[in-house]
Amino acid sequence: MPYILKNNKIDKRYEEKFFEIVAGNLPAPKIGLFNNLLSLKTEIISGFLLNVRNGKAEPDDFDKILSLIFSIRRHKKNILEDVKFESLYSGFKYLSDSKNSAEIRLGRFLKSFTYENILVKRDIALEVMHFFEPEKNVLWASWVYRQDNGTGCLPYMADFLKRTWDGKPYIMPFSIKEMKDEIDYLYELSDKNGLEIKPPYGADILLSYMYSDYVYKMVYAESKSLSIGVPEGFTLMKKLLGIDKLESPAVTEPV
Repeated sequence: MPYILKNNKIDKRYEEKFFEIVAGNLPAPKIGLFNNLLSLKTEIISGFLLNVRNGKAEPDDFDKILSLIFSIRRHKKNILEDVKFESLYSGFKYLSDSKNSAEIRLGRFLKSFTYENILVKRDIALEVMHFFEPEKNVLWASWVYRQDNGTGCLPYMADFLKRTWDGKPYIMPFSIKEMKDEIDYLYELSDKNGLEIKPPYGADILLSYMYSDYVYKMVYAESKSLSIGVPEGFTLMKKLLGIDKLESPAVTEPV
């Protein structure tokens, strides 16, 4: 079965226009701001996992880390109340084990972390591993792509690029390696079309831009008045990436 983006025919006219629009809406200063905040998130998560590995993490630390994952924030209270501290600790300790592959670490986390919602557990593990080792692991949140129903901003992006489509939904048995292939191809497309995004966070920024665009257009299509309550694009992007509450003295908004 083909990938969503890779190995599918893309109409060059739509491809060029797509990246022209995105580049116009993602100026270099904004990309720099996001890169700085995402680097700060990596510092926080890396420090936390090193403390877990060394047996120094405290209960409040888990609260802070879960707060950095947008897609699971509404589950955070239940997680902290229902999951025993030992389960929290052992689960995150597996994620800190750089000697094992992402697949092995994910599997062990899912087995040891005693919370019933599998999508929530996957989002936690994959996001934490990405920010712990951003050069090795790509961001794969449920808003990027959901395996169970084929939704997310990757299929939304594919629709813009006019890929060859047989009318069937985008439901694919993605592996972590296949998702990395998709993200690598996204960097290839961006570079070819002059969009200045670079690993390890450039794809995160582009994907969050696409999802915020999707949210606004869906709400606006339903009701112009309701769209007034939707956060502006960059605010929503920060929320999706879990950096909306991070502050750094070295990071300032561009004028």
